[in-house]
Amino acid sequence: MKNILIILISLFLYQGNASALVIGSDLNEITIGANFSGQDLLVFGAFYSDPSLPRDAKGDVIIEVKGPPQTVKVRKKKSFYGFWLNNTEVTFKEVPGFYYLTSTTEINDEILNKNNITLLTQQDTNDIEWGNIRLTKDRRDFLNAMKRNKNNLDLFSVNNESSQIDILDGNLFKTNIPIPNTVPIGDYTVSVYLLINSELKKDYSYGFKVKRIGIESMIHNLAINYPLIYGLLAVLVAGLMGWISAEMFRRLRKA
Repeated sequence: MKNILIILISLFLYQGNASALVIGSDLNEITIGANFSGQDLLVFGAFYSDPSLPRDAKGDVIIEVKGPPQTVKVRKKKSFYGFWLNNTEVTFKEVPGFYYLTSTTEINDEILNKNNITLLTQQDTNDIEWGNIRLTKDRRDFLNAMKRNKNNLDLFSVNNESSQIDILDGNLFKTNIPIPNTVPIGDYTVSVYLLINSELKKDYSYGFKVKRIGIESMIHNLAINYPLIYGLLAVLVAGLMGWISAEMFRRLRKA
């Protein structure tokens, strides 16, 4: 409620401008514990333009969420005498670990690319290690495979359905962004853009964090900082569970 009041006051103060944009969120940190199954992030705000104009002429809102950058490798297998082996590899750098895009109307790729509102900017695309791949079609196939893999993990979503963002009283908006349990930890950026007549007039960004807590954090830190100890403990736990299962089965047979 406090954040909503701040936005309404800010909108009132901005009404002297031709256009204005203010946003807020209900969370600045998402914690991943043992029972974490995903969470919605509420993003809300207000944009101002000439109130005498009809809704369609006031502009549209684009909301983009980017997670921490990662290096992603995509491999293509080939059959060699009946064995499937990795044949070609492409390395994508600076790929967001999570990407979400939605808007109040369908936005064409030209507007998105012009304003660098995209999963991979032109600079990121230039930095891709294509290896021995030369054909444009093959490169497109690897890029689509990378996007498909992220989409299968609920880490990549582009949605231009206007129903995803609720417009209230003409100038207020809100939406729930689904954060799945597969998201990587790190810093995230929420960017909101105001488009009027297909031109970017205002943009605003803020950040939030995703971090692990409890046993999840302990296991992750052990695996990252002490991989040898983590591997030995994993083998030990697996062996112990196997022995317990065998012992229980042996006693049940005797009974």
